[in-house]
Amino acid sequence: MLWNLMMHTLMGWLGAHFFILTPERIGIAILAVCMTQAVDQVRLRKIKWAEIEALPEKERKSASAELEKTINRDLALTFVQSVAIYSAVVIFAAHVARVNGWL
Repeated sequence: MLWNLMMHTLMGWLGAHFFILTPERIGIAILAVCMTQAVDQVRLRKIKWAEIEALPEKERKSASAELEKTINRDLALTFVQSVAIYSAVVIFAAHVARVNGWL
């Protein structure tokens, strides 16, 4: 979470003159965040399956079945939430950098 926050703040700061408040540039910011969060989905999936592999053999089968039922919904909700949050972070960081002349 902290890494994502820092990365998207840096994207906004470095792209201060690119991520301006127009529909086209806001769309590009959302698209850029979608790409970063799609890669993050792979990491989250690996973490969830690693947690299952760490369980004792007897519990692993039932936990695996439960994870297979819920993982797509959980990852989709995480993706939507992250895109909304980090798109706002990118646009806000770009706006603050422009207003304060930090570039």
